[in-house]
Amino acid sequence: MKLFYIISLFSSLYVWSQNYSSIWYGNNTGPDLPQSTVKDIIKDKYGFIWFNTNSGVLRYDGKQFLLYKSNNLPLRGFWGSVEKDSIVMMAADSYQDATIISKRTSKDIKIKNVDASLLPRNHKIYSRFYTSNPADKYFPNVAFYYLKTNSGIYYFNNSLIEFEKQKDSKKEIVLENFHYNDLKRVFTHGDYVFITDPNKRKTMRLYKGKISYDNDATLYNDPQSKIFWYQTSEQVFIINKGNIYQSKLINGKPKLFFLVKYENVEKDFATTIFYDEAYDKLYFGTLTKGLHIINLSKFYISQKKIPFVNEVVYAALPFSKSSVITEEGIEYFKDTTHVIFPYRTMINDNRSIAYDRFKNLLYQSENKIQRRFIKSGYIKKDSIVFPNTGLKSLYKRGKENMLTIFNDKSEHTYLYFFEDDSFNTNKGKMLFPSVVNTVMDINDDFFYVGCNDGLYLISVKTYKIIKKIVNGIAIKEILKTKDGNFWFTTYGKGFYLLKNNKEIKMPYDRGGYLADAHTFLEDRQSNLWISSNNGLFKVSKNKLLNYAQKKESFVNYFRFSTEDGLTNNEFNGSSNPNANILENGEFVFPSMDGFVFFKPEEIKCHFPQPDQVFIERAEMDDVPVNFQNKLSFSSNYKTVEVYIDIPYYYSDIENIYLEAKLDDGKNNKWERIKNNRKFIITKVSPGNYNLLVRYITSEKGNFMYKKIAVTIEPQFYETHFFLMFVVLVGIGTLILIVRLRTNFLNKELKETNKTLDITKDKLKNEAEYQQKLVQSISHDIASPIKFISFLSQQLRETEDPTIQKEYFDGIYNSSEQLYKFTSGLKAYTELYKEDYVIEGEEYVLYDVIEEKVLLFRGIAKQNGTIIDNVSNQNVTTRINRDIIGAIVHNLIDNAVKHTIESHIVVSAELGNDGIEIEIKDGGSGMTKEQRDYYSDLLKKVTNEEWEFKNYGLGLHMVIQLVRKINATISFNENFPTGTVVKVVLNNTKNI
Repeated sequence: MKLFYIISLFSSLYVWSQNYSSIWYGNNTGPDLPQSTVKDIIKDKYGFIWFNTNSGVLRYDGKQFLLYKSNNLPLRGFWGSVEKDSIVMMAADSYQDATIISKRTSKDIKIKNVDASLLPRNHKIYSRFYTSNPADKYFPNVAFYYLKTNSGIYYFNNSLIEFEKQKDSKKEIVLENFHYNDLKRVFTHGDYVFITDPNKRKTMRLYKGKISYDNDATLYNDPQSKIFWYQTSEQVFIINKGNIYQSKLINGKPKLFFLVKYENVEKDFATTIFYDEAYDKLYFGTLTKGLHIINLSKFYISQKKIPFVNEVVYAALPFSKSSVITEEGIEYFKDTTHVIFPYRTMINDNRSIAYDRFKNLLYQSENKIQRRFIKSGYIKKDSIVFPNTGLKSLYKRGKENMLTIFNDKSEHTYLYFFEDDSFNTNKGKMLFPSVVNTVMDINDDFFYVGCNDGLYLISVKTYKIIKKIVNGIAIKEILKTKDGNFWFTTYGKGFYLLKNNKEIKMPYDRGGYLADAHTFLEDRQSNLWISSNNGLFKVSKNKLLNYAQKKESFVNYFRFSTEDGLTNNEFNGSSNPNANILENGEFVFPSMDGFVFFKPEEIKCHFPQPDQVFIERAEMDDVPVNFQNKLSFSSNYKTVEVYIDIPYYYSDIENIYLEAKLDDGKNNKWERIKNNRKFIITKVSPGNYNLLVRYITSEKGNFMYKKIAVTIEPQFYETHFFLMFVVLVGIGTLILIVRLRTNFLNKELKETNKTLDITKDKLKNEAEYQQKLVQSISHDIASPIKFISFLSQQLRETEDPTIQKEYFDGIYNSSEQLYKFTSGLKAYTELYKEDYVIEGEEYVLYDVIEEKVLLFRGIAKQNGTIIDNVSNQNVTTRINRDIIGAIVHNLIDNAVKHTIESHIVVSAELGNDGIEIEIKDGGSGMTKEQRDYYSDLLKKVTNEEWEFKNYGLGLHMVIQLVRKINATISFNENFPTGTVVKVVLNNTKNI
């Protein structure tokens, strides 16, 4: 390794940089190419590139290959006129069939449309000669190979050259002793025909039938030069030792222009070449490997190319007018590199480098500042050690040096200030809550510090924070443009303009890649060149400033990627410095694959011409459709894909902001067109629309618009006539339905009115009935309350404990009676509902009667009356328990009220007609009028027929319930005194 260092001091790593990128199509190396034979290439007047292959003719728009089939395969090379929109390929084995490229399409034609001079003459074979390459073969059975120019036709056979003037059938011999093999070294520029002689190192020139020679040894007549000539595309190429040149005619003399150095060109065995000067792309067609496209570029990628060492670079400093240097000790030019001081294979961090006031080189290494001295050619060095610190980065502002020292135990960072380059005098330090990433001077009084947690304004005099300007954004770098504005980039949040210490976020590009913008450099036209993790962007600074004032203003970015000659899309940032402008005007950005050198004025931003957008193809449910100016299709479609054909030879279509929308007079939104360059129509109703397409054609960002009429034809059931017919039928049907409905409603109305009248009468009677019920309830409740009041009065007047207890028992029993009564009243209200369930689970009737007897036994005792339950304990029923309970309750209650110092017997037996419940008392008894009243009440059908007499509520409730369960009740006189009430239950079951 030491030997390597010593050698590196005296030698340079002269590695030529690469200024192109390339891609292969075919031979299993790229998409869409039908097969790997590309025989000829040409560009039509509309900007599309065409390839002659064994599978047919391919049209290429920079993204897709469109295959046109032909029945004339195989085809000869392209000839004809690009300007006249007539490019012809003759069938290889016929003089009658050909294929023509015109109006952006290809079709087969007959010989009448082709140059008649191709036909055999006097039974001799004449073959037109309009292209040549080193692989061409010439056959003796061909009488003449002829070459057409504007001034006439040259005829070549295996012995001489003849010339026939335009519109003159007379031939003149130009040269004798000519051999077919010399045709491999023929090329033309307009009327000039050149034939090189590598043996004699001279070049023959034919012009309007006259011959002359250039005896100078040039690359044209170099034995190692290979000549590729294409008369139709008017292009000539010379390949010499891997260098590719294009030939042009300057003042009547051919002149070579260097295009690119491509070492593998001869190995790849190109059979055809085409150079698209507008887009700086070189196309190589081969017979076996397919198509190779080289993207020429003014971007130069400078790499050190040391074995087993990556090409990742970060910080660098201008070292000469045209180079930069890194702390690795390597000087990078755009086209080569060499070592300045021994390369360090073990390196901690290469993200911070600076010059001191003597032009000595400073960079950080672990916890030291390394200083390499200019006087020794940067070979000698010393170190400034900062023990027990985590040194992170080095900054300079004027004569002052600043160091950031990171505390490993937390995210806090110290920023140290040193008076001069000796780093001996520490003027002060500041503590920041997060990592310091960047420092930028504002003026003599203030400077900015960007950290992971925001942006700080610092006082120069006090080294104290004046205020935190930006909060919660990780600042990557602070920059200053020529107009004095400050900007900053961030980690993942885009880039911002600082205006009056307020941040204004700039818009993203369409891909969102500027969220990770690293840094930018400003060119002489006030354009900003912004590096990012995915491409290099160019944008007008003035447009950004306009956006800061008016957010709705449009900002267009142009993104450069590997399609433009970069070898890697990922640039690097987070270093100091992040990029450089050299004295020769070159910009230098670090990337993951070396330093990118370029001069801004040499980099082209490619846009389509205003007339190079064509909307004439579509696919409707996968069926190809061609149209002109108007697209019509039936509404029974599923999907219609409209192709927007643009000869734009870069994959990033986002640079032209291509958008489209189907306009129906409403405020439809513009849709972004992606790289497939298709606009998809789905689920759109029949009608007439306009398909609007817009795109920008220059860096100014002005939109160009193109409009195509779109008609979606309705099905018969979607036509106005059919809809009118449906409407009329619908109206007629509606009228008929309304009429029928009206008749039906009238009938229903009559029935409803009748029902309402009946209901009205029922409600009237029911209201009267309810009123009488309330009156009866009030009357019946009055007696228990009066009794309780009486007992209370007696209780207050007596002091005898025995009597008081007796009165308390009476009050309790009366209250219990009143409670049970009101409970029964509530139950009756529920029982009286028509939807109340009559039957339920089976139960023993004795138990219900016993509950009621026990309830009234105490009250009866106050009157000196005894109540006995002599019911059969085996009698059961399914009739609702609450209904039976309410009936028994009220009958016993009525008996207790009218029986004093006597006997009440309650029984339940199974009789012939059903279960017989009998309540027999020895009280005052019912009058005959009362017995007849209640007996008649049971016979009446409805409540409306009742004559509600003030005989109490209880028996009225009983009769209602008896009727509800379809039972019978009878009232008879008991002897000697009292009343016998018998209830017969019909629906019974005895266990």
